[in-house]
Amino acid sequence: MNQLLQKFLIKDRIQHLTDEEVNQLRQASRQGDAFAQYGYGRWLYYLNPHQGAMKDAEELFFKTKDVLPDSMAAYALMIRYGEPVSTRPSEMDIEEYQKLLLQAKEQGSLLASVQYARDRIYGTFCEAEPIKVTEEIEKLLSENPNSDSFWYLLLAFAYEATNRPEDAEKMYERALELGELDSYFYLANIYQKKGNTALAEEYFEDGCSKGCTMCLLYQSDMDAEEYESLNESTQFQIHQNIDERLRRGLQMGEGYCAYYLWMHYKNGNLGYPKNEDKAFSYLKRGIELGNTFCITQMAIAAQYGGLPENMSLSPCEIGELWLQAARYDIDSEAIIELNEVTDDLFMSKHKNEIKKYWEPRFFELFESEEDSDDKGNNPDEDSWYNPRDDFFDHWKNDDDEDDGRFDAYV
Repeated sequence: MNQLLQKFLIKDRIQHLTDEEVNQLRQASRQGDAFAQYGYGRWLYYLNPHQGAMKDAEELFFKTKDVLPDSMAAYALMIRYGEPVSTRPSEMDIEEYQKLLLQAKEQGSLLASVQYARDRIYGTFCEAEPIKVTEEIEKLLSENPNSDSFWYLLLAFAYEATNRPEDAEKMYERALELGELDSYFYLANIYQKKGNTALAEEYFEDGCSKGCTMCLLYQSDMDAEEYESLNESTQFQIHQNIDERLRRGLQMGEGYCAYYLWMHYKNGNLGYPKNEDKAFSYLKRGIELGNTFCITQMAIAAQYGGLPENMSLSPCEIGELWLQAARYDIDSEAIIELNEVTDDLFMSKHKNEIKKYWEPRFFELFESEEDSDDKGNNPDEDSWYNPRDDFFDHWKNDDDEDDGRFDAYV
C-alpha cells in the first residue's frame, strides 16, 4: 500500500505515469477502488487534461478523504489554493487547510508529513523553522534510511534554507542516487552558479535524457542576440533541441514549458516564427497547469491591452488572475496588483479572502520594500515578471514547487 501511495507523492512521479498506468487507474477508479481514485485524482490535478478535470480531482479526493489520509492531504492542498468548485466555496481557507493537513498527518499520511515540513521550511502561512525541520528529517533518516527518497531532496531544501550549501549539494547527490530526477535541475543550478558551465550542462543534458521536466527548459532562456550570432546550421540544431524539449515537457504537464513556448512565439526568438494566436494558446495551457508566470503574463496582457483581437477578459476575470497568481506564490508582486483591483463583481465574490489574507500580506510586502529602500537596495521592479532575466535564481522561489500546483520550488 505504501509503495502505491508513494507513486503519487510528488508531481515528478505522476508526470512519469505511462498511458497504460493512467488507463488502469481510470478504470479501477470507475469501479470504486479508493486507491485508484486517489491516484487518478492526483494525475487529473497535475495534468489537468480536459475541462472539468480539476473538479473531478476535487470530488475524488473528497470521496476518499475519510478512507485514505493522503486523499485528505490532497484535498487540503486544493483548499489551500482556493481550487474547490463543488464541495465547498471557491476561496482560500488557510485554517481549514492546516486543520485537515495535521489530521491527515496524524493518520499517517506521507503527503501531509512532507507538506507540513515544506511549509515550515519556508514559513508558508506559518512560522518558518527550517533548523527544526532539518533536525527532524535528519533524525528520521538516521533511524530509517530507507524512508521515501523524497525526504533526502526535502532535506537538501532545508539545508539551502539554513545556509548550508555544501550539505545541500551532498544531499541533492544522494537524492539523485535514489532516483529523484529533480535533483538534476538543482545540481545543474549549483554548478551554473559556481561557474562550472561544463558540469552544469552535463547535469542538464542528463536530466533531459532521464525526463526531468525542469531540465527540459535547458537553453530556452538563451539570449536572442547570442542565438543570432551563431551560424545557420547551429541555430537550426539549437532550435530543434529547444522545441523538442519544450513540447515534451509540456506533454508531461510542465507549465514552464508553456511559458517559454508563449514567449518565443510572441517575440519570434530562437528560430520561432512570430505567431500571437499560437503564443496565447500556450499561455492558456500554462494557466491550466497552474504556472504563475503564465497567469501573470495573461493578467498583464489583459490589463494593459496586449491580448489578441479575438480574446477579451472582464475586469473581474483579470482580478481573478491576480488572485490566482497570489495564491500560488504568496511572495510575488501579484499581491501589489491585487491590492489595486476595484471591480465591484470581483470584490463581491472575493471580499472576505482579500481582507483576511491579502490586505495584511500586502502591508507586509510594503513594509519590507520600504526597509529595502532604506538600505539602498531597490531591485528592478519589473524583474519578477520574466524569469528569463534571472532564470537560475527563480527555482527557489517558485511554488514551485510546495506540493500544490507546482511541486517543490517554494
